[in-house]
Amino acid sequence: MKSWKTLFTALFLCCSFAVSAWASTTPAKSTAEWKPKPNERWLEVVKKERKIFLRQGDQVLKTYRVAIGSGKGTKKSPIDKITPVGTFTIRRVADASQWIFDPKVFNEPGEPQKDVYGRWAISFRNPWNLAIHGTNAPWSIGKAVTHGCIRMKNSDIEELVRHVKPGMKLVIREKAVKPKKSEEKALKPAVQPILPKPEENLPISSAAADAAVGAAQVAPRSRHPGPEA
Repeated sequence: MKSWKTLFTALFLCCSFAVSAWASTTPAKSTAEWKPKPNERWLEVVKKERKIFLRQGDQVLKTYRVAIGSGKGTKKSPIDKITPVGTFTIRRVADASQWIFDPKVFNEPGEPQKDVYGRWAISFRNPWNLAIHGTNAPWSIGKAVTHGCIRMKNSDIEELVRHVKPGMKLVIREKAVKPKKSEEKALKPAVQPILPKPEENLPISSAAADAAVGAAQVAPRSRHPGPEA
């Protein structure tokens, strides 16, 4: 009996130490989300609403309709047609007028096409070769039809790029985040916010000089494999 009690005690202590060690070495999952500074300008995409917002702090300065990826779920590959969610950093504004869409990248029929992306593209750092860009299909805006990129009307992105610069944050969400009741009053301005003046000396990259979104682009007639037709 004594030996049985001794064995039981030893096993109990071993299990206790193992659980304690596991708890001390397992990293805690962070639930903290990036928060803008009060005067910081940034972009927010809400997939459910098919909208992109130019924001400054918590205030909305301008809203545009967009098209998003036709796929659903978590982004896993460049060809799964899903617009990813998360916090990204703007890389640059690029001249997309010479980019060429090649449907073979997505195992789709058709020949390479030029003049698909409009004039401008906002490149942001991501491993899937995605961007925010214009389109030759304005009827698609407001729909889930792209290969993962965020598509805007040409006139809208032409206005937006004037307020975008490298280093800005881009937050892509599935649905809008409702403010707490204590914050609602502070978030409602007394008057409609005025769109700020464009960023001065905004670096605009040409298609010939810019590596743009992916390494597969070749200047000056860049073959862009990521976005949609």
